Amino acid sequence: MRKFLLAVFLIIVIVSPVNAQRRPGEALFDHPGFKESDSVPATNKVTIGDYLCEVKESAGKKDICVIFYKSGKRIRSDCGESNGLLSTESMMAILMSPPAGTDLNGDDIPEIIVRYFSGGAHCCMEYRIYSLGKRLELIDTLQGLYSYFKFRDVDGDGRYEAIGRDWTFGYWNTSFAGSPAPEIILQWGDGRYRFANDLMKKPADEKKLQKLAKEYREKALFTDESRQSLHWEAEWWAVMLELIYTGNGDLAWKFCDWFWPVSNQKSVAKTYLADKKKFLAEFKKQLEKSPYWADLKKMNGWR
Repeated sequence: MRKFLLAVFLIIVIVSPVNAQRRPGEALFDHPGFKESDSVPATNKVTIGDYLCEVKESAGKKDICVIFYKSGKRIRSDCGESNGLLSTESMMAILMSPPAGTDLNGDDIPEIIVRYFSGGAHCCMEYRIYSLGKRLELIDTLQGLYSYFKFRDVDGDGRYEAIGRDWTFGYWNTSFAGSPAPEIILQWGDGRYRFANDLMKKPADEKKLQKLAKEYREKALFTDESRQSLHWEAEWWAVMLELIYTGNGDLAWKFCDWFWPVSNQKSVAKTYLADKKKFLAEFKKQLEKSPYWADLKKMNGWR
């Protein structure tokens, strides 16, 4: 029997695409998955070919498990500790969107997705993808952390991409609700889901960004009455993150230059410049903690 950390199984959410007319960075504050979870189909039992997969509590009700049978023989049980607060139905699900048994990765073998929630205030979501071929295999595990993954064929190639969020900047200098989380698209390749550079890239409107930067500069907040120490706003780095995660990384640094306040007073200008250097250093240090950092560097042409 394989055990997970305290795990709760919930259902997946399909979220409509972000409106293209929204302000840059605004979509990063949408935390998809928390509002519509009850409306998405899921099941606690499904039969696919020779396989039966079902969700059950253990005899002592301390664990909740997804159990696999093949030709009537129990072959695998993956369990998590029950938190005792939620019903079995809400703690565990075999996802039905896409339908269980869908060939997700184009290998002509049916797969199922089982999703686990650790039971914390916001965290953590985990997705386990099982292949139901001649032998049962766990072929990939995705960490959704504070939000859901959704699975759909983005590029029409017959394989399902996984769309989620990168929470590297969760709680960074702001609250959870105010944390920008860039969208990520993962594509099946070489036996697992990988960062999809080509699907992530989008063009940026430089004139629109300059106009927005001017607006941000005019309404900049300060930490004291001397107006020499700047208060960092999540709106700013949300735009920067959106640019970086769409392949416009160099434009993100320009945007920072555009929105950062300037002054004709030499001493104040010096303070502003020092603040900007500090912000950029800390921002880049945090960005490098992303599990997708190597992919982001490649997509943006950085060394």
